[in-house]
Amino acid sequence: MQVDIRQAIVVNWPIKVTALASAAVLWAALSAEEPANQLIPLRLEIQTPAERILAQEIPLVQGRFGGPADELIKLYSDPPVLTKVIPDSVTGFAVTLELSPQDVIVPPGADVSLDDVLPRRLDVTLDEVARRSVRIVSRVTVDAAPGFVVMGARLLPDSVTVFGPEALVNRIGSVYTVALDLPDVRATVRRTVAIDTTALGVVSLSRSEVEVAVTIQQLTQRTIGGVPVIIAGGVWGSEPATVQVTVRGPSDRLSALTRDSLLVTAPAATTEGEMVALSVRPPTGLTATVSPDSVQATRIIQ
Repeated sequence: MQVDIRQAIVVNWPIKVTALASAAVLWAALSAEEPANQLIPLRLEIQTPAERILAQEIPLVQGRFGGPADELIKLYSDPPVLTKVIPDSVTGFAVTLELSPQDVIVPPGADVSLDDVLPRRLDVTLDEVARRSVRIVSRVTVDAAPGFVVMGARLLPDSVTVFGPEALVNRIGSVYTVALDLPDVRATVRRTVAIDTTALGVVSLSRSEVEVAVTIQQLTQRTIGGVPVIIAGGVWGSEPATVQVTVRGPSDRLSALTRDSLLVTAPAATTEGEMVALSVRPPTGLTATVSPDSVQATRIIQ
């Protein structure tokens, strides 16, 4: 008898899908309950003597745990801690630590057993603690909203103390904040930002974060009349002799402006009555336009 494979699959397909899903759930449940053994990384915490520090990265230490799979999985998000104390009586640079399961603290509630710690011996190197103050470089980007301007941004504090092995500390000229973008800023803001420690290794910092203070002001404009026109060459005057200048910028900067703060110039004319284009130079950080934008040159020296 010929069997239609496609027909066999599609007949009563809801029942078959349900049965398959139930089998998968049952298999997962049985697997989770079945005892297993796994090597799981431990978080190693070494307490060094006063004014001594580890001169190397802490190597990987693992524990061999037994228990249900679902309990073992919990240890990856909440690793057990192995703690060792190096006594103050140690004077050399090389130290061998003896590790054992008794040094490990398993998270409360974890239904697992610790069978062994690997490796059982760990060689570490100590060094004297060196300290140095270095500059913090900001990687904070501030974008003012339309109609606003960034007046300044600074870190508080702008330096940090690094401490660790002398050879490593002496290589560090500065540290950086993590990258942070502040878009569409409309008002003065203070924000805490972390210091990037990814490249520091065993070198530590006196603080892990700083504050960035950003000053924002709204842009306004002010029109100043009676600004004299200067035509290059020294033999030309202009008609009109003065113009008005509209300046745009932060309000506190605009309030201090006078006519003497603005320079309106034009290139030398070649003939009497020639129209020459004007340009205006405002103080740094301000923008300006001049009206009218051109004047008629008049000879003042024959």
